[in-house]
Amino acid sequence: MWYHPAKMRQFVASLILLSVALSGCLYPDERRAENQMPSEMLLEMTQKGIDQFRQDTSVLPIVTKELNTPIFEKYEIDFAKLVPKYIPDVPGNAFEKGGVFKYVLIDVETNPTVRLAHLGMVSTVADVQFAVDRYRYNNGNKLPIREELGNGYYAIDYGKIGLKETSVPGLAGNYLLPLIMNGKGEVGIDYAMDIAAVLRESKAEVPENTDPRYVMARQSRFVPIKSFPYTMVGGEPKLLKLQ
Repeated sequence: MWYHPAKMRQFVASLILLSVALSGCLYPDERRAENQMPSEMLLEMTQKGIDQFRQDTSVLPIVTKELNTPIFEKYEIDFAKLVPKYIPDVPGNAFEKGGVFKYVLIDVETNPTVRLAHLGMVSTVADVQFAVDRYRYNNGNKLPIREELGNGYYAIDYGKIGLKETSVPGLAGNYLLPLIMNGKGEVGIDYAMDIAAVLRESKAEVPENTDPRYVMARQSRFVPIKSFPYTMVGGEPKLLKLQ
């Protein structure tokens, strides 16, 4: 079939405009997907920036937190100190860019290493904590206990706090991690399955009197945020007895 050149040019121009318009519609979704995923490349980029900053300044680029901040939340990276001299931009999956991860450091005294804290987990724990606190306020400080787990920890009775059974995706496998609470009513995530999976995969040894959460953090991309202390019993991670 023969087309007039002017009409052909108009047709091609229309296709180009349509392509640009569709790209504009799809790009935000692609960006959102990227923001949900961990990236080895972004971790390595940030690690190199941290190492160079430390070499130049003898300090670490971290946000100042209160002394009693939980250890896996305490050393949050301050990207304002790194961009643009040490890294070109804030990682796209970081909270500061609309992502779901906070970039944090572990082993700050010996070997500062970049890891990820999943903020979706923080949000889920916060929702359940609010419901538990409300129940305690309305019931004479009584805990919404479904069953005792031992060592001062309890399964949560979600019916009593008006929520559906709640869990979070595992960081090291395709399973769900339950939320639990201690005798003080503090809600956290039971990372036993994650710790066991990371130890099994990495074949890492847990030194005596060492909390296996630290070994998990060193051997994976993630820190076990909103967690309780653990110990090893018979080669398996167990919640450490509440003092």
